[in-house]
Amino acid sequence: MITAMDAERIKLTSTRSPYWCVAIVAVLTIGLALVTGATTSGPLASTPGEAAWTALIGLNSFGVLVLMIMAVLAVTSEYRFGTIRTTFQAVPRRPVVLIAKAAVFGLLALLVSVLLAIVGVALARVVGGTTVGIEFGDSVVIRQIWGTAVLAALYVVIGLGVGAIVRHTAGAIVIVLIWNLALESILTILPKIGDHIAPFLPFANGSRFLNGDLAGTDYHWNVYGSLFYFAVFAAVIFALGIVVTDRRDA
Repeated sequence: MITAMDAERIKLTSTRSPYWCVAIVAVLTIGLALVTGATTSGPLASTPGEAAWTALIGLNSFGVLVLMIMAVLAVTSEYRFGTIRTTFQAVPRRPVVLIAKAAVFGLLALLVSVLLAIVGVALARVVGGTTVGIEFGDSVVIRQIWGTAVLAALYVVIGLGVGAIVRHTAGAIVIVLIWNLALESILTILPKIGDHIAPFLPFANGSRFLNGDLAGTDYHWNVYGSLFYFAVFAAVIFALGIVVTDRRDA
């Protein structure tokens, strides 16, 4: 496992796409935090936690999607260029390859996200002053910082799983983006059943962990239950990716 993780680290640092993805996430996080802090003339929201979520919208709404795309590319690019065969020859146990990818890319997403979350909250408060309503000692603000990082790591796990299942870059990216940005929103507005489906939508639960209850949705668990639900969903998608990879030809 250590050898496989070291190989994935070398791949990570020797290709351009992870650098571009991390740079985009940094620009989104810092840029929107600065704009949010500079343009507000009062509290960003009614509570410090909601204010922190608003300041970090570049990261928790858009940056995590970029990190998920980075994870998709980590798998599909190997199939595209045929390097996956060499990888499986070096590490015959295919599940080990995907687990090593999850460990390396998940840790990257976790570290990058927690650092950018701290920077984003700090910049919004410095630029906007105390009027933005962000209190660093508030427990929900602290949850915004570490929670965003945990969600980013789970998004990466989902990206790896979908990439392993689909194997095609464009198809996998379309699936994760449409699912996150459109499909769940459509399901929630379906007549008669939308309100019953909404509490079980995975990405909605991930979002709810950060920004609290969504209007009109009656969840069956608290925000930490939503995090657990989203984590289980990510684990299932990743496990499916492992099973499919282990059974199909490279």
